Amino acid sequence: WVLGLQPATTGSHTSVAFSFAANVPGVLVKPLQVFAARGINLSRIESRPTKRSLGEYLFFIDLEADASKASVKEALLELASYSEILKVFGSYNVLPIDSTEVFDD
Repeated sequence: WVLGLQPATTGSHTSVAFSFAANVPGVLVKPLQVFAARGINLSRIESRPTKRSLGEYLFFIDLEADASKASVKEALLELASYSEILKVFGSYNVLPIDSTEVFDD
């Protein structure tokens, strides 16, 4: 992760975090379908306890899309309707790694 004073607005990936008001079975289904319906791939999803209440989690996801795209804006707006908290960290470019590259000491 790289942090800066100004949020990045363009890039090939976007990171967001969100939580829900209640921990119930299936709570992630509709929020994740928001991205699937628009063809937005998720490259990472992670949950962390919030430490505010037992069973309450904060979810972190990385999207393979730029937050400035109309489809991503629509998806995030819909995600906000399901979420108690939604934070968009910003968009950034990812450096491709060549799997054939060898590092010598």
